[in-house]
Formats: sequence, structure tokens, C-alpha cells
Amino acid sequence: MENRRSFLTRATLGVAAAGASSAPAASDQFVVGFIGTGSRAYSALIPQFKFNPGFRIAAVCDVYKPNLDQAATLVGGNVDTYGDYRRVLDRKDIDVVVIATPDHWHCPMVISACEAGKDIYLEKPVSNDIDMCLKAVEAARKYKRVVQVGLMQRSSAPFLEAYKEVQSGILGKVRHVVVINPGGSAPRGGRGATGRGGPGGGQMTAEASAPPPGLDWEMFQGPAPRRPYSPMRQRNWRSYWEYGGGALSDWGVHLLDIAHWYLGVTEPSRTAAAVYGWFGRPQDDRFPDTTDVSWQYPNFVANYSSRSDVLGTYLWGDEGVLFVNRYGYNVRAVTGNWRSTGGKPPFEEKKVALHDEPPNGQASFESDAGRHIVNFLACIKSRQRPVCDIEIGAFSTIPTLMAGVSIRNGGKTIGWTGHGAAPLA
Repeated sequence: MENRRSFLTRATLGVAAAGASSAPAASDQFVVGFIGTGSRAYSALIPQFKFNPGFRIAAVCDVYKPNLDQAATLVGGNVDTYGDYRRVLDRKDIDVVVIATPDHWHCPMVISACEAGKDIYLEKPVSNDIDMCLKAVEAARKYKRVVQVGLMQRSSAPFLEAYKEVQSGILGKVRHVVVINPGGSAPRGGRGATGRGGPGGGQMTAEASAPPPGLDWEMFQGPAPRRPYSPMRQRNWRSYWEYGGGALSDWGVHLLDIAHWYLGVTEPSRTAAAVYGWFGRPQDDRFPDTTDVSWQYPNFVANYSSRSDVLGTYLWGDEGVLFVNRYGYNVRAVTGNWRSTGGKPPFEEKKVALHDEPPNGQASFESDAGRHIVNFLACIKSRQRPVCDIEIGAFSTIPTLMAGVSIRNGGKTIGWTGHGAAPLA
């Protein structure tokens, strides 16, 4: 008998996965260049693209030579290395670029890659800047490129199952969404803090110092304002406004994107407003360590919290509530609607734990990232829009960036204008 995971794999991946067991001829493969080879690329994306026989990795690029050398070793074989992403885009033989750089570089690289005729797999979030999100969508449309944003939960088995529950109407009208990112804060400065953005982790400081050997700090900053180098800026760049949007646009975009998907949202939120504080460390130019956000949508309200012991997305409806994360989902009746009258719940509580999905760092067609990349491959061939097209990714990213604008404007409510965002009068 076919098990649940095998069935879901066949149903969601179709012939693309079924035919991937035998490697195609080199002439049938899409040639890939990686731009940005830090922790995400090294731990998940390079293994997945290397595993998928529809692709061949021919080039890797990074501004930090230790990352670059490590990635080249992981790819193995005949792979070229570059410190300047423009050399990757110049290559006529490269069909696809994978962009896994800090957020501030995402859209400039997407736009240049579109102009160069490349299809793109882009790590989330789409950008740390609202206007650049819109320009990236415009470039993808103008040059007719396939751009898959790495919100791979849209390709995930547990999230697909939970999506069907919501579409069945079991929750009734959903009025409230709550997304929770436990401990979603920038780390403390000084010695002993750990971060992301390069191998080794180790001790970091926010104090200015000389860049380490092998780092092109000028290229790292790129379109961002110029700042003195510090280990914290390099390895925990997500916490700095110049390069990222904190935990809110890192994990928050994943969580909010689920609500967008399940509820059919096709535009950013109407408004965003944040309350926040620097309670775990002194206030500085990094994202706050404690944050709550409220978003107003036409038919529901959404909230983000950075303090809880659980990670995931709640959808609260008139009849039921659903909670979903990468370990499964549960759905139960809203007790207030039936317990006070002594009746029975309209449906039995359901708990589905899906712990057998392969981790994203394990090269597989059945992991979230593996499924997402197979969908990307199919769309490169068909020229259809992928499951997380650039516009979908941008509209899920923008509300998190609106919240960042609120923080930088003293908590003012930020309104979406249809072509940008601004504080409300």
C-alpha cells in the first residue's frame, strides 16, 4: 500500500519527481550559478540543487573567500569561483542563478539577472526595501523570467494538508490570524553572541574593527549605506536595518505567507503598526529585541509576536481554529460556540503530526526545499509561474517591511498605497 508521504510526493511533484531518478544528458540540464554561499546555501540549497539531476552547478560566488572555498568543495568537480556576481551573470552558458545573499542585495541582483536572461531561485524575504520588491516584480514581468521565492512551505506536505482543511470551510469565517516566532530578536552585542551569515559562528562583537582576510567588505555593503566593519554586521546581518529586517522578515515572512496562501490574499496588508522595545540589550541600530505587530487586512486582522514557546501560524474562525507549523497541524472547534449551550462540537479535534518529512538540509525530493526546487524546474520548462512566484513572495514580504517602517517611525501606523507605503496622517 502506498503510504501518505509517497502519495503526497507523487501528487504534488507529478512526473517531474517520477522521472528524476535517472540523470538526464548534460545538454538537457539547466546550468546553475550560486550567488551567496553562506549558511543557507551551504546547508540546504547547494545539496538540493546538486542532488536534482535537472541542474548542474557550474559556478559559485561569494564576497567572503572562506564561504566560497567551502561551497566549491561541497559542489565538487569542475566549478568556477567568483567574488563578483556580475561575472556569473556575464556567462552565457548559465541558465539559472540561485541568490542567497543578505537581503539588501536580493533585488538588485534579481533585476540584473532578469536583464541577463536568467531564471532565478531567490531566498526569502524578497528584500529589505518595499520599493525594491516592486521593482523586482516589474523586472520579472518585463523580461518574462521564472522567479521562485524560497517560501518553501507552499510546497510542504503538512502545509498542503492543512490548506485543504481551511478550504473545506471547517473553520467558518476566519477573522483573526496570529503568527508566533519564539525568541524572535536580535542577539545581544559583545562577546559570546552567535549569529548567521558565515561558517564558524563563534564569538562576535558589534565594535568596529578591520575586516577579516578574504572578505570584500565594500562589495558586501553594495547598495547599503557605508558603515565600519564589525563581526556582528557580517555574521548577524539580518539584525541590521541596512541589510535585513530582523526576525520579522526572516521567520515572520514564512508565517505570514501561510495566512496569505490559505486566505487567498493577493495584496499586502492595508496597514501595519508595531510596538517594540530594546529590553534584552541597549538600543542601537539593530532590530528591536522584543516586537509585536498588528496588520489590518480587508477581511481579517493579523498579529505577530516575538515571545512564545511555539513557532507557527494560527487561523481563528467563527467555528474553529487551526494551528500549523513544520511538524504538523491541529484543528479544533471554537469551544465558546457550543459548550455554553451543552451541545456537541461541530467536529472532532484533529491532530496530525508529520515528523517523517526529510529535513531541508537532506537532499531529497520529499523535503520542503526539494519539492520547491522540483516545482521551480517544472516551471522553467513550462514557462509558467511557480508556486511562490516573485509577486507572491513580494506581497508576503511587504507587510513585514511595513512593520519595520513603523518601528523606525516611532510606532506610527503605516498604510499601503497600492504602489508603496507611508505613515498615515
